[in-house]
Amino acid sequence: MMADFVTKLSNESWDNVFDSNNIDSKFNCFLNTYLRIFYSSFPLKIVKNENKNKSTWITIGIKTSCKHKRQLYLASRDSNDPRLKSHYKMYCKILSKVIKEAKQNNYNSQILKSNNKIKTTWDIVKVESGKKSVNEDVQSLNIEGKSTNNPQAIASAFNEYFLSLAEKTYSNNNNNNNNNNNNNNNNPIYYLSRAFNNSFPNINLKFSTRKEIENIIKSLKPKNSHGYDEISTKLLKASSVYISSPLNHLCNKSLSSGTFPQRLKYAVMKPLFKKGERKCISNYRPISILTSFSKVFEKVMYNRLLEHLNSNNILVKEQFGFRKDLTTEKATYELTNDILSALNDRLIVGGIFCDLAKAFDCVNHDILLSKLNFYGITGKANEWIKSYLKNRYQRVEINNKNSSHNAFSNWGIIKHGVPQGSILGPLLFLLYINDLSKTINNKSKPILYADDTSIIFKNSKFENFKNDINIVFEALNRWFEANLLSLNFDKTHYISFTTKNNHQIDLDISYANKLICKVLDTKFLGIHVDSTLSWKIHIEQIIPKLNAACYAMRSIKPFMSQETLKMVYHAYFHSIMNYGLIFWGNSSHSVIIFKIQKNIIRIITGCRSRDSCRELFKKLKILPLQSQYILSLLLFVVYNKDKFKLNSDVYNMNTRQKYNFHLPSSTLSVYQKGVYFTGIKVFNNLPQSIKNLGNDTKKFKSELKNYLHAHSFYSLDEYFNVNRE
Repeated sequence: MMADFVTKLSNESWDNVFDSNNIDSKFNCFLNTYLRIFYSSFPLKIVKNENKNKSTWITIGIKTSCKHKRQLYLASRDSNDPRLKSHYKMYCKILSKVIKEAKQNNYNSQILKSNNKIKTTWDIVKVESGKKSVNEDVQSLNIEGKSTNNPQAIASAFNEYFLSLAEKTYSNNNNNNNNNNNNNNNNPIYYLSRAFNNSFPNINLKFSTRKEIENIIKSLKPKNSHGYDEISTKLLKASSVYISSPLNHLCNKSLSSGTFPQRLKYAVMKPLFKKGERKCISNYRPISILTSFSKVFEKVMYNRLLEHLNSNNILVKEQFGFRKDLTTEKATYELTNDILSALNDRLIVGGIFCDLAKAFDCVNHDILLSKLNFYGITGKANEWIKSYLKNRYQRVEINNKNSSHNAFSNWGIIKHGVPQGSILGPLLFLLYINDLSKTINNKSKPILYADDTSIIFKNSKFENFKNDINIVFEALNRWFEANLLSLNFDKTHYISFTTKNNHQIDLDISYANKLICKVLDTKFLGIHVDSTLSWKIHIEQIIPKLNAACYAMRSIKPFMSQETLKMVYHAYFHSIMNYGLIFWGNSSHSVIIFKIQKNIIRIITGCRSRDSCRELFKKLKILPLQSQYILSLLLFVVYNKDKFKLNSDVYNMNTRQKYNFHLPSSTLSVYQKGVYFTGIKVFNNLPQSIKNLGNDTKKFKSELKNYLHAHSFYSLDEYFNVNRE
């Protein structure tokens, strides 16, 4: 079928695409031709999937043996003949061995043939560990106080709910802010012009090339999921070379006319359950599935927007979300290092961790377009984005278990927000909130990751500290009001950061008679941050997840090779353990994580509970927790040298240590355990031969890994002692 599809595409001239003048007419001709070839090559078939959960390792021989085992069991149960009972036990043992080998051969074959080995392995893990996949289908829903299981009614209710989210947020915002409508504080451009004194040049919309289109399609992930037109990215990639020419022509016509094709503005939404009562509609969030061709057009504009933003340094440094080389790790470092430095300087420190209500859904199109205009995204580029945002439609799809056809709501028009699941949406949102940090950074340190907004305050005097918080919090809320966004006060938290020996500072923070919650810990980009930065709560949160990984490993151990078990270790256990390790790896509470890690190493190798693991770590080429901490920490230091000072930058003296990083003086234990202090100390204690590779990160990483694998350090003290010898 694929060969036939490709052949027909290669024979298509696409003349009708090049003949028309209107972009919508052009794209309609293109898509209709593509779909005609698609439907002729891939005719729709109804497939009965009755044996979906059938275990493929169960052969006819195993079935026959299991029946015979049952017969032997009944015979031995009713008999006093010891030979029969002995025979039954021996038969059971042999059958268990046969089943084990059958599973092992089947699973190894599945993994070997799979294009996505991690996913296939994970599916096997779920089967053998007894993890039942949660049924994501919405079976029933409460609508206006009544429960219904009608898929059509459920789809319509979801679509109405999702489309009304922004309007409800706007309404709540207006009800709370009736008294603030008479000054510049409600004008978004007022804030923008105060944030940026300079004007920006106009964007240059360069035409795309056929090569660029092919590279864009190549960069897309090969998925089978598809939008309403049934064309998946997997199919798009297979046909790339045959459609790149007409697609390139269409993209350039789209850019030059400032018009986004109307047929690409339709999204299929699927409700995804979050938590709580499954029948409650508010406990679901929408997953948006756009057409594959839309991604190509979006990426063309995305590339030009990004080039304009980068060349004119438009995006603020406080924003870490959706930006190349700016990660959650870097954002967390900025937050924790600022807190630790303030504590080390004996300042009062506090943080507000904001939760925005439906931020992406509430982006106002007119405000966004005016901001883009301010940033130099004018003319046809502005018209194109306006066309991209306006007249978009969505419908909700619900799986119908009683029919071969799913249920769909009617198409509903989207009046607000940036398209979720899109390529352009996140970048447009960053531009929407780009001036926020400049509104408040004179009295605080904001750290943003998309809509996650965290603000750190520090001062030597309590009164000044309190005033700064009140001024910034009011300015923050005024900015949100002007830009038609709002805080979720129930989920916005304040933490007073202190050392263990100091007391919490009691402080009420409010706006419009609404208080934000005072807490001792909160979640920041997947890491639990507590008031003393002890990391105890975060470690407690990941312990059950790591124990579950150990259970899964024990379940699959009889049926997997050691290499496959190592792959499961890295995909499951290691990914949990390694996230945020540079922040909590030096905590005294991390010792329990190391015990769990040794447990899973013993499971992989089949060793006893009291056997030493040091040689096992070396044999498996898996780093012990503290060695992995050293690796992650040093890689962070090398990748972010600009954040650290050399001794030669501080002292004029020519010493052997001049190319070491400068270690600041501190007597505060929590500061010394931080990334900055420990990172410098660990780097300076590296063997000189590895330190010399600091400018070649690839070689540095390779040599450092070899060094850590050879020594398999169990603690930082071991590391420091080895390098002193």
